[in-house]
Amino acid sequence: MVASTVLALALFAGQDPAPQQPSNTLPDITVQQPASDPVRRFVAGVTLPGEHGRYVGQIARWDHRLCVDVVGGAPEVNGYLTAQIAANFRSLDIPHGAPGCTPTVAVVISTDADAFARTFTRLNRNHMFSTRPEAVARFLGPSRPVRWQHLVRTDQRPLPQSRLRVASTRAIQQTIILVDAGRAAAAPLDSLAAYLAFVALVDLPSEPSTADQRTILSLFDESGARPPRALTRSDRAFIDALYRVTPDMMFGLQQAEIETRMRLNLATPP
Repeated sequence: MVASTVLALALFAGQDPAPQQPSNTLPDITVQQPASDPVRRFVAGVTLPGEHGRYVGQIARWDHRLCVDVVGGAPEVNGYLTAQIAANFRSLDIPHGAPGCTPTVAVVISTDADAFARTFTRLNRNHMFSTRPEAVARFLGPSRPVRWQHLVRTDQRPLPQSRLRVASTRAIQQTIILVDAGRAAAAPLDSLAAYLAFVALVDLPSEPSTADQRTILSLFDESGARPPRALTRSDRAFIDALYRVTPDMMFGLQQAEIETRMRLNLATPP
């Protein structure tokens, strides 16, 4: 685990009613909820507005080339996962650095993930967690097969001319992904690689809400349903929409734009 820590730290109705007298009182209005929208539920379950909240926050994404490095497992496992994660990136038209590039995404496989998480947060509280206790708490627990932390950069820009936009954009700068070797052992390596690729590309909640959704994020669900083996059409449609969304719009508008693009992607034959 020490070696893994060192490498990871290097980042860094019925009868008719009776007639009634006219009344000035309006009848009660019953508001019917619209039918559940799976695209809207998907987007809502995997997007975050950042620390600035829903009204002025924004969705973060990478704005530069990624470079992933997997450490902590057997050499052949590290190499296979690194190559497969990069292949998933390329299949999504997201560039990955050449071999030997400086890692921006560190995937650490640990047989004692809880202990690693404690050590990592203690040494990187200022850098990766920006001294935010809630971010530290999310990373430390509860125990789960995979946990992650994205370091997000907020860039200021000239004041916009539109009230629909804000004077900033948010970009993921570095990522640490911690894999619990025991809890993740049952997952096929190619499925795990697809899961890790999604996690690396999206500033996800610590526990994404993806119930009843066909997504690689259900890989470790305990519902008994057979999870996908690879990125699904919904996963790909979402990531494509995320990486095309207007970066300086407000969070709610970004979500709406992603939903629109995602529907168009899903309507297009594969």
